[in-house]
Amino acid sequence: MDDPGVTRQGWAVPGSVVDQPVPEAPTPVAPSEPPLVSPDGERARPGADAVPSIPLMPRTTADILDGGFAVLKARPARIIGLTAAFVVPLQVVAAYLQRDYLGGVPIADLITDDPTVLNESSGTQGAEIVAGIGVILLSTLALVCVAAALAHLVTQWTMGRDPRIGELFGVIARRSWPLLVTFVVVKVAEVGGFLACYIGLPFVMALFVPVAPVVAVEGQGPFASLGRASRLARARYMPTLGIALLMGLTSWLLSTALSALPQVLAAWAGLGRAWPILAVGNIAAEVIVVPFVAASTVLLYLDLRVRTEGLDIEMAAGHVLDRRP
Repeated sequence: MDDPGVTRQGWAVPGSVVDQPVPEAPTPVAPSEPPLVSPDGERARPGADAVPSIPLMPRTTADILDGGFAVLKARPARIIGLTAAFVVPLQVVAAYLQRDYLGGVPIADLITDDPTVLNESSGTQGAEIVAGIGVILLSTLALVCVAAALAHLVTQWTMGRDPRIGELFGVIARRSWPLLVTFVVVKVAEVGGFLACYIGLPFVMALFVPVAPVVAVEGQGPFASLGRASRLARARYMPTLGIALLMGLTSWLLSTALSALPQVLAAWAGLGRAWPILAVGNIAAEVIVVPFVAASTVLLYLDLRVRTEGLDIEMAAGHVLDRRP
């Protein structure tokens, strides 16, 4: 059943899911008002309820990285709340699994020649390592889900809508199967690239960077989405690879800076009793890093479509046609 007060007329992002709802009578914005997310990612439209504006334009690497933070700043409560739903349980479990690391004793107690303490801190921790790998994979899957939700959010902004958090969770739920299948296929391909003298990993990764936005926005099946993402990436392969590596480096530096102090405090006090401090530090880092990477990925996807398919021209023409009597 259609929602009251909306119509399915108007222009949608070419290739997006058919018949996206748009407001029946969007509030006009004065031409002099600057967009909330401008090309430089700095200016803001007055009014908390104003729909953010994402210009469709060719973007530099700096534009994409800055834009990732700009998207987060546009709707921080909504985006952080969405991310926290995935991040908080995973990081709590991850910190709990690390509570026996080095025997759970404080670092200060390890600075000793007492063989009893050293023997207690040693030993096999194979189960913890396997569980840690599982948590890492689930964290990566959480990033994929957040990227899909933000792809829907940002593309809806281009149509004058500002979806609420419930709609974003609905997108993830409806597209969960293609997201899961593409995630598994991409990870298998990345493992194959890693085994190929290690250097194959980044080259394989770059081919599938935009796959989550493709799944969410274009509504295709998993294998069609993988093919579509690789075609977009191949058209500008080296820039895509460079941006992907810079996103990874930036996210690592940011995560390290935000979580370093809690990690040191937890290790000094001993993870056996201070693992909640580790969890809090990791959560604080992830609720910023995950949406930054996800939003940057969405902007990279839009940039690829603008540069290779003229998406900005199609959208501009569609808006003009929609305003004709």
